[in-house]
Amino acid sequence: RRKTPAVMVRTSDGAVAAARVAAGSGRSMLIVSPPAAALFAGPAWFKALTEVARRRIAADVPVTFVLDCADAPGATLAAIRVGVEAVSFHGNARARDRLAAIAKRAGVALIEPPRDALDLSKSDGLEELTASFSASGLSLQSPRRSAKRTAKRGSAPTPKRSGSGAKRPPTRPRSGAKRP
Repeated sequence: RRKTPAVMVRTSDGAVAAARVAAGSGRSMLIVSPPAAALFAGPAWFKALTEVARRRIAADVPVTFVLDCADAPGATLAAIRVGVEAVSFHGNARARDRLAAIAKRAGVALIEPPRDALDLSKSDGLEELTASFSASGLSLQSPRRSAKRTAKRGSAPTPKRSGSGAKRPPTRPRSGAKRP
């Protein structure tokens, strides 16, 4: 049985780029969130990312969007309630079994967390993904890499706070205080 490749994305642009690679190759793909994203970004963020990406790709592209919920059953339940496509859970087997039953009733897939997802935020992530899928001639735009753009621009000079270097006017003595 062939393993479904997994690609980690942080933006809808990255998700769209990964989905286009999958569409060009005709192979299925898991598009996964960063580890524990359900805890720091939340299920609503991932649901919105999924919806934006789905609107920008063809309906028949064989991808599944998976939100990583770490070992947090509460975050997993929140993701199921929001209606993400799939969740991954790293917690104990008993909690996993209960969550799997809840997810199944809600129509949400509960999958094993992918161990070797390709991170598109790495410098050669998209190129490596395209090469691994052997999708020659595929026209893709690179996902936005705001952190890299910010690093290249350098930090902007911070304005000085007014009055920070100026002498302060003398304060009035409190009533009843002795004057020198």
